[in-house]
Amino acid sequence: MLARVSDACLITQSMRKVIFFFALFFTLMDFPSLCQEFYMIKGTISDNSTNIVLPFAQISVSNSTIGIASNTDGYFEINIPNEHLKDSLVVYYLGYESFKGKISEMLNDQNSIRLNPVVLSLSEIEIIGLTAQEVIRRAVANIPDNYGSGPMILTAFIRVQKMINNKLVEFAEAVINDEKDGYYLYKQKALPEKYRKSNLPELVKARVISDTILVNSLDEVGKNAYCLSCYFTRDIVEFYPGTVFDEKEFKKYDFHMEEIIGQQGKKIYHIRFDQKDKIRESLWQGELFIDAGEFAVEKVILKPSLKNFDHYNRKTKYMRTYTIRNMPGWIQEIPLGQTEVTYSTRNGKWFLNTIRNEYWMTYNHPGTGQMLKYGYKDEVVVTDVSCDPEKIKSFNGDKSVGRNRRWDQIIGQPDETFWSHYNYLPIEETLKNAIRKISDSQ
Repeated sequence: MLARVSDACLITQSMRKVIFFFALFFTLMDFPSLCQEFYMIKGTISDNSTNIVLPFAQISVSNSTIGIASNTDGYFEINIPNEHLKDSLVVYYLGYESFKGKISEMLNDQNSIRLNPVVLSLSEIEIIGLTAQEVIRRAVANIPDNYGSGPMILTAFIRVQKMINNKLVEFAEAVINDEKDGYYLYKQKALPEKYRKSNLPELVKARVISDTILVNSLDEVGKNAYCLSCYFTRDIVEFYPGTVFDEKEFKKYDFHMEEIIGQQGKKIYHIRFDQKDKIRESLWQGELFIDAGEFAVEKVILKPSLKNFDHYNRKTKYMRTYTIRNMPGWIQEIPLGQTEVTYSTRNGKWFLNTIRNEYWMTYNHPGTGQMLKYGYKDEVVVTDVSCDPEKIKSFNGDKSVGRNRRWDQIIGQPDETFWSHYNYLPIEETLKNAIRKISDSQ
């Protein structure tokens, strides 16, 4: 039996006006209409040789810009519009053979997709005289062609978690439409203007569960609202000036490069980097994965360089103090964590795919010896992309959305039926239990 998911089309008279409004809105914004038919595919993605799950695997529908990612348990659910029933589901994970299966043959309760790891043999290594710096130069030069220099609207799912001393205290999810003004080349002096005019968000749906009293007790540290446009500033391909992709910054970093296997057996330049020993700045260490054929950036991993620890302590640590629990004078130690950004091909074009960001900050109060650990984790999954000129022309995003108010205060009470029809990141069991504890404490 087909695992068909359909919206209820029989509604009460009192709800018809409301439903009509949302149906019209979602249609204009390229959302499925409320009476559109979907087919759900569920499954897990794992390593075929070790059976280890593969978190944040890239999952897309062929001949479309529809995509999703697996959660930290390797589990995914994706709703397929009826018109794509004859297309294929494509699963990709860096360092593994891609999977491609017919959607019509995957409509069962659970699919176990096992990917085979791929390793380059010595005979497959092609010696070409490119340095890591030259590979990065070519990747930057190809940004407009690979990612599109014109405006586009991303539909994205965002999940945010706040933790205090390893305890989840706030959980938020949102669906937004985000207008980018495109990927093009520009100088670092134009970066502020680029930040201003790109990534204009429009909040569609949201839900928040919070231990509000505990969060507010952290004063300015805990109360900060979620700036919807801020998540997309981590799109390093769009905002490359002043980063490791900027040729002017090369002299500050050490680079090491190797070749590995990527999507569909393509070669990938894997570049590791860290700031040089004698550079007295707070810079980064991390990894770059760049497609060797198109010189397109597939993945970026960024962490604060431990080589800047002394610089942070001497120059930055005491520049700003915080008030927490109505007590001024708290000092923040160097943040620890990492940012991971991925890009994928959908319908023949490269697009932003996911952004994962997780950091922990330790706050100390020198006067009392108290210590507090505050963490946040956010995950962004781009589920669809539109370059339709009419939609872009009529789009009405706003940079201020989410800056001063929680998402549920902006959008109102959540419509739980909406989430069952939207492609969002499934919640793993450990997170589900943590959310339940917040709810039980209210």
